[in-house]
Amino acid sequence: MKLAYVLASCALVYLVAAIPVGPGGGGILRSTLAFVLVILGARAFRGPDEDNSPRAWWRMTARVPAGLVLGSLCAFVAIFSAVGYVGLTASTLAHKDVVDLPALLINAVLAAILSYLYFGSSRRIVLQRRAEILAAAMKGR
Repeated sequence: MKLAYVLASCALVYLVAAIPVGPGGGGILRSTLAFVLVILGARAFRGPDEDNSPRAWWRMTARVPAGLVLGSLCAFVAIFSAVGYVGLTASTLAHKDVVDLPALLINAVLAAILSYLYFGSSRRIVLQRRAEILAAAMKGR
C-alpha cells in the first residue's frame, strides 16, 4: 500500500507539470503538491507498533532511523535547491530569461520544513521512550 501511494504521488507530481500555470508556476505547484502529499502520507501510514488512535501532530515516522534518513534526504534537497537558487540568482544578473527562481526558493523552504519535521519527530520519539523507561524505573523502586 505504501509503495502504491509513493508511486501514485510521484506520478501526480509530474503530471501536474503539464498544467499551464505560467513561467515558473509548474515548479511551485509541484513543490507544494509534493509537500502536501508527504505530510498526508506521514499521517496515513503507521508503524506496526502504533495503534489506530490519532497520531501526535509532531510524529512523522514510527521509528527513529526512518526519521533520520528521511530528514537527511530532505535536508539534501533543501541544500541543493538553495544552492541552485543562489547560482541562478547570480546568473540572472547576466541573463534575464531564468524563471525558476521562485520555484527553487519555495522548494528549498518546503524541503527544509520537512527535514525539520522528520528530525524533530525522531528527537521526540527518543525523548518519549526515555521518559517511559524512566517512569517504569521509578515505579519499580
